Amino acid sequence: MVVNIDNDFNFLVRKISKSSGIILTGYRDTYLRRRIDLRMKVVGADNYATYSGLLEKNQNEMKEVINALTVNVTEFMRDKTPFMFFREEILPDIMERKKKSRSNMVRFWSAACSYGEEPYSIGICSKEVLPEDWSVSIYATDIDEKCLKGASQGIYSKEQLKNLDPSLTRKYFEPAGEDFKVRSIPKLLIRFQKHDLTSEPPISKHFDAVFCRNVMIYFNENQKIKMLNDFYNSLSDGGYLIIGKSETLPVEIRELFTPVSVKEKIFKKV
Repeated sequence: MVVNIDNDFNFLVRKISKSSGIILTGYRDTYLRRRIDLRMKVVGADNYATYSGLLEKNQNEMKEVINALTVNVTEFMRDKTPFMFFREEILPDIMERKKKSRSNMVRFWSAACSYGEEPYSIGICSKEVLPEDWSVSIYATDIDEKCLKGASQGIYSKEQLKNLDPSLTRKYFEPAGEDFKVRSIPKLLIRFQKHDLTSEPPISKHFDAVFCRNVMIYFNENQKIKMLNDFYNSLSDGGYLIIGKSETLPVEIRELFTPVSVKEKIFKKV
């Protein structure tokens, strides 16, 4: 008997997609196989059909494989130099443009925000640079509801804050046992919301900057193009796109953005 491994794998991916609500067809096949194979090794399943049957019976394992596929590795000011560029170059430029239009509000989107370190980092940078009476609105989205729940609580360990200057830790956090909790910051609003970059339209429009760092590496080319077109449409004219240092824009998208910093992978909407 010939076993069609691809059919078994595709059936398994559809099963996980249906259970999680995440459209996994946009993810790279090699990434999905690598992550699923790791879980199969942990539970001792020797093929995709066997593992699919296990998921039918074991909801805890279904949660484990979903967590494995939605990897969330993040910390405050992760890769400090893009945030330094954001503070020193981007925020002053946005502020000057806003003054011309007589606006004192900035809007940002932190896509795939994980446990919330990135949107809070964006907020801290903004409050350090912008005048006190300016409002900062940040949409923070992810496909993982567990991450979003944790992010909305705003409680972090000392290790997660290691990249922050101690003065910023004291200013923007208060002790919470052995951890630290984000203080209530005047005129800073962060909205945490579930959103699937591969299948849903932009969360909103007229953003001054979109952060989507270290996410494209998991997507196939069609989904990268879809996502980047969405970011283009969600940005205000002259808005900024910040991606991960190991990521590149597909050829089909490059005419939509002009490089601002090749080193930091920061682009501006044409």
